[in-house]
Amino acid sequence: MKKVVVALLVLSFLAGCSVGNRQGLLAAGYSTQYVDGYMDGYSAGCHIAGHPFYRFTRNIPRYEQDRQYMKGWNDGYTIARCDYAAVW
Repeated sequence: MKKVVVALLVLSFLAGCSVGNRQGLLAAGYSTQYVDGYMDGYSAGCHIAGHPFYRFTRNIPRYEQDRQYMKGWNDGYTIARCDYAAVW
């Protein structure tokens, strides 16, 4: 029984920040700049929330100069933090 509980906890931990679907976002019509920012923001949000397999990623010059990248980064960051918090 303990093994089952531990396995479920590990799976829920790993699923808390699933890999974003880059191709799906592009197919949905989001710009490449937005998707790049979203993916970086999602990684950063998971990292800040405590997920050990993600790192904080933000291209600062691009974030300051590219509104689409900034919007995508902010959206990805917010969603990742909420996704991961929902698991825990």
